[in-house]
Amino acid sequence: MPEEAGITPQRVVNLTDRVFEALEDAIIRCTLTPGEVVTDRTLSARLGVSRTPVREALQRLAASGLVVPREGATGWRIAGFDEHDLSELFELRRALEPLGLRRLLGDGSSDPRAAQVLGRFFDDFDDPVGVEDYPRYFQRDNEFHKKIVACTDNSRIIGLYGIVERQIDRGRHFLSTGYQGRIEENLAEHKDITRAIADGDAERAVEALLHHLRRGEQLMAEHIKAERVAGRL
Repeated sequence: MPEEAGITPQRVVNLTDRVFEALEDAIIRCTLTPGEVVTDRTLSARLGVSRTPVREALQRLAASGLVVPREGATGWRIAGFDEHDLSELFELRRALEPLGLRRLLGDGSSDPRAAQVLGRFFDDFDDPVGVEDYPRYFQRDNEFHKKIVACTDNSRIIGLYGIVERQIDRGRHFLSTGYQGRIEENLAEHKDITRAIADGDAERAVEALLHHLRRGEQLMAEHIKAERVAGRL
């Protein structure tokens, strides 16, 4: 049947999907805080839905490592976020992201337009970055690393990174107060990577990327420690 003029087809999203997205967003934004204990009953009351879609959503969140079932007790615990978690996540990033750059710049099999886009990815950001521009910058940061991984053209790597990405997003939001003064350094690191991409220099791009990831891990770990000492973690 032809589509009626002026009517846009809508994506069908079931209730479990909506509950999953709401809970995932609450965990990433730390509305549900690391270590907090939740139950399907309390969450269903907060969301105004039945317990069944909440239970199904919690199972999916457990698969991505964002919640952990409580052994010998009812309910779920929001997964912690400490230096060990951070180390594991960044180790995965250092393993996966360089594969995308090497595929993009090394063997010539990637779409050359991708290198052109990534080589200019942060050109519209100036130093210093205004505080009002932080949300847009964080979103661009996230998109940049996803596009690098997408250059692997490997669906399994991309899928695995999708899980890692949500955990890293959680770290970004959780530690957002520690980004004051770090944004300019972060932007300079990103521009080092993009310049190497624009020059077609795979090894320099990978070296700049790995420096960026190591520095990010170091500063996040320092901020986690400071939050713990201050009693906020």
